[in-house]
Amino acid sequence: MARGSRTRRVLGVLIALIVVGVLIGFLKSGGMGRPLQGPAGATLQTAAALPGVTCTELVIPVRLSPKSLFEFDVVGDLCAPGPPAGRVLQVMVSGSGYGSVYWDFPYEPDTYSYVRAALRDGYATFHFDRLGIGRSDHPPGVLLNVDRQADVLQQVIAALTEQHAFRAVATVGHSFGSVTSIAHALRYPDSVAGIVLTGFAHNTNPGFTMAMRTGVDVAAFKGPFVGRLVDPTYVVSKPGTRGETFYTLENADPRVVETDELNREPTAIGEVISSAKYFGPQSKDLAVPVLILLGEDDFVVCGGDLDCADHATVVAHEAAYFGPAACVETVLLDDTDHNPNLHRNAPGNFAVMLDWVRRRVGAGTGGAPTEPCEE
Repeated sequence: MARGSRTRRVLGVLIALIVVGVLIGFLKSGGMGRPLQGPAGATLQTAAALPGVTCTELVIPVRLSPKSLFEFDVVGDLCAPGPPAGRVLQVMVSGSGYGSVYWDFPYEPDTYSYVRAALRDGYATFHFDRLGIGRSDHPPGVLLNVDRQADVLQQVIAALTEQHAFRAVATVGHSFGSVTSIAHALRYPDSVAGIVLTGFAHNTNPGFTMAMRTGVDVAAFKGPFVGRLVDPTYVVSKPGTRGETFYTLENADPRVVETDELNREPTAIGEVISSAKYFGPQSKDLAVPVLILLGEDDFVVCGGDLDCADHATVVAHEAAYFGPAACVETVLLDDTDHNPNLHRNAPGNFAVMLDWVRRRVGAGTGGAPTEPCEE
């Protein structure tokens, strides 16, 4: 009887593995890159059009965990104003519902593309579509939680640093990408020399939680991915909702908002479920310097228990979540909502970010940081 029980258990495990494999094979979708879209008559450009800049599209195979049987492709663009080796590399991690377009915004890019601003300052950049976004593969959305995305980020950084001898690496996150950057730096502190967190605070706005319930559709049934994305565990923002949710409209170009809407991406349910995991005291264990850049009108993380119009209170609130090794600096932005890259004051916001990277991580061309973090 014991031998029969073991046999049944083994068969059960094998059948379960086969079922999981079939489900992943059925639900997994490849890349879903689309041509850049913009307002009628608008000229769209990427950073590759900058004189003296070379951008190379890279396909990086990754796994969701070290023991995973399945491999997925992450697709992104490595850009540099000359040979990449010896430079500081900025790896840009987008938020939920946003792809690499957020970082290299194609409409009026000299104003709204952080990739361009960093390249002009001598940095190498890598802006990529996270798994579940754009050109990269779309695994079952329920599997894409923050910890797995952090592990994938480590594999991306490892692949880049194996190809080129960068002087240092900084991660630059937005929203869920900021949460991923925190999780990554906690797990792999030797892989990064600093992290920039935008659209992030240790707080959640109940108003945004309510808006999420009515502001999204199942991507397989409604929106631009119908017929391409069959997995019902992805959602996408409803048309016309991003302006009120992510922008201080008095400080935003309507054509920027339109471009954002036209290029919106899906969000994996696993990200929604896990996004608040690192809103607690875990960040006290960060051993790398941190910059927080936060709009005072941020509808996602301001509100409820945190009034971001009171800048001094926000600075003190965030300081309590970090240890001395982070040398945390928090900068509040006037008249700015959740997307600091896409408001009219974007050039000034970029200047703050680049100044911090220069001081804490190093100059783009490889110079040492001018004000290294000292505990």
